[in-house]
Amino acid sequence: MKIQSTTVVWFSAIPLWLLIDFAQKNPKIVEEYYSGLLYPIFFDLHQTFLQWIPFSIGDLLYLALALFFFLKAIKKIPYWRVKPIQIIRDFGALMILLLWLFHLSWGFNYHRLPLNEQLKTSIKYSEQDLEYRLDQIIEKSNHWHQQLAPADSQAVTFPFSSKQINDIVVLHHPLGQESITPFSNVKKSIWSLPLSYMGYAGYLNPFTLESQVNAKMPVLSLITTSLHEMAHQLGYASEKEANFIAYLSAIHSDNPYVQFAGNTFAFRYLFSELYRLDADKANEKLKKLRPGILKNLREINNFWKQYDNPFEVVFDKTYDRYLKANGQKSGLESYNEMVGLVINHHKKHH
Repeated sequence: MKIQSTTVVWFSAIPLWLLIDFAQKNPKIVEEYYSGLLYPIFFDLHQTFLQWIPFSIGDLLYLALALFFFLKAIKKIPYWRVKPIQIIRDFGALMILLLWLFHLSWGFNYHRLPLNEQLKTSIKYSEQDLEYRLDQIIEKSNHWHQQLAPADSQAVTFPFSSKQINDIVVLHHPLGQESITPFSNVKKSIWSLPLSYMGYAGYLNPFTLESQVNAKMPVLSLITTSLHEMAHQLGYASEKEANFIAYLSAIHSDNPYVQFAGNTFAFRYLFSELYRLDADKANEKLKKLRPGILKNLREINNFWKQYDNPFEVVFDKTYDRYLKANGQKSGLESYNEMVGLVINHHKKHH
């Protein structure tokens, strides 16, 4: 990259920073003009070219970028002592260009109006609210397990493969708008093994707007992860909101297996929150769950345990910082904050 063009790119970081600062302070404007107007255009454009490709172009793009950086680094080694400043300038300019692309393509959705404000509902709840909703979710989970498993001690076995997930999941828009399933095509990541070691269930590529899932996971997790990533495609960047939309979509499904997945998905988060507040109460609630459901949940835990490694902490901290840098103050804890949305949604509609 020539010095002149590099300088222009470096100066472009100033308007980018100003735009991000403006977006953080004006979520209503972001909601109306970016998330509601510009982003759908970007998404439709991406889908026109990528929807029907069965594999992830985004995964290949990341591979190409990794190889590009590696080869460039090797090529530049002889020049590090001679032109270190220029190399740093070039690398920095490339990062700035990627940040522009990230924010324009999808990233400004991090600063849109919070979903609870759009739904005109609270996210606060009492311990009593938490216990009541957990009881209801246990009842629903037990109901669907009874319908799907031959005995209370047996886990639910899913009669479809990971390839058929797209055929059975439908994203339910939290504001009652039209489903996005017809354009959404969740793809199996070609990096599923590395994702397993990193502790990631799936991700949205912010450059190609493709949803990728870790195909090695049990089907129970694949269902809710697919819905979670589809929610990101819809433009809901917040992890707690994507979790809530995944849950909401699952419990509105006509498929009993998706219903079971959605309720047990919510159980894990509400149980975890009650356990944090009162472990004894949480353990009493756990006794109400049918033993077969525990086997399904244990299958998920065992899957992740087999990929435990010391580097997973590094990946977690990196992603935690990424979330915080993009306005999610709770970082990884924001996933758990879907609890307030679940509780208050049901309080409002019942």
